[in-house]
Amino acid sequence: MSALLVAAAGAPASAAPAAMTLSSPAGPSGGGNMVVGTLTGAGVKATTFPAGTLPTVQFQYVGGPVSGCAAIAQEMAEISAEGAVATGGVVQVSPLDVRRISGTRIAFKVPSTDYLGNNINTGGLVLTEDQITAKWNVCVYDSDSTANSSLLAASTYTLVRRPTITSIVPASSPASGGQTITVNGTGFTAVNTPITASIGDVPLTDIEVAPNGASFTATTGPRAAGSGLLLTVTTAGGSVNSIDPDNDINTNDNPITFEYSNGVRVLPNTAPAGSVLTVYLTGVGFSQLTFVAGPPTSNNAHIFLVAGAYDAANNRGVAECRDVTVLNDTELVCTLNLAGNRLSPTTSAPLPNTTIADNAYLLTVVSDGGLGAGSGPGSQANPSVVSTGATFVVAPY
Repeated sequence: MSALLVAAAGAPASAAPAAMTLSSPAGPSGGGNMVVGTLTGAGVKATTFPAGTLPTVQFQYVGGPVSGCAAIAQEMAEISAEGAVATGGVVQVSPLDVRRISGTRIAFKVPSTDYLGNNINTGGLVLTEDQITAKWNVCVYDSDSTANSSLLAASTYTLVRRPTITSIVPASSPASGGQTITVNGTGFTAVNTPITASIGDVPLTDIEVAPNGASFTATTGPRAAGSGLLLTVTTAGGSVNSIDPDNDINTNDNPITFEYSNGVRVLPNTAPAGSVLTVYLTGVGFSQLTFVAGPPTSNNAHIFLVAGAYDAANNRGVAECRDVTVLNDTELVCTLNLAGNRLSPTTSAPLPNTTIADNAYLLTVVSDGGLGAGSGPGSQANPSVVSTGATFVVAPY
């Protein structure tokens, strides 16, 4: 029979302990986090924690026949388990880390080391090697006496692994978002509340966590293009940022970064030469652009059909998608004329008696259509707002 059961059986009968609600009903293996306990329910005495006293707080293991707090405070004992099932453990909070707030509220720090240097549970309240989560009883007594203390309040607390990040696959998304990614690591198991995550301060959606808590899938949201972006994941076990993916400030690990690429998507993405069609584009940042009727070399925004990478001075494109209507920040429509003369790649002037050849092009959105804008030393323009991912093929059906 376990020590907890022996102690409980040998204790005198007493009133049932008050139910206690914890500000954080779950937390990281290794402790160190502060928790506030508040007594709840009908009949709670306003003086359960009398003024001038300091209650004793213990974490007692849950496993096998042990399901609740012992009637009296227990001797501290090493944490043990068989596989993922706890078989022992009593971890006591240092009196230096317990504070009475009122007759019905206390605050305490989950142990991160042994009790006043007694060399028992030197890592504090921790999971064993095979545990992903573990439930513990939180037991509050009027003293630390293992002979005649009384149980004042009780609750439960779930211990989870601190999250870590090992990889993001793929490590990029178009600026329009909608990319499904997989984040690998540890400690992603959702307890009490779902996990949350963001990249470059943009929340991920549709988060689905694997049963073993070692990965999750999610969908990226729209964001302006950028590289070196960081992933932040928040779980019951705390937060982890991919600048410190192993969640250990004492190690020098390489950051894991993410990139949002300047990309648009286009529908339809093919048409025969000689046709005129309405094109629908999705991307990001469209509402910040100014599209007005005028020559393709104006300093306003333009959409060009380009063979290869856009260069404002040398490869400006063979056609312009005109009559642009911005629907919202991520959608626009324009009219692409494949029946007119091909434009000069250096001046955007129509070349007489030339046609747009069958080829694979990139439909490229630029914020400044000026000749040479964004090229050359000291240039301040950024002509390429969204420039990749919008392949458009001119070819017969």
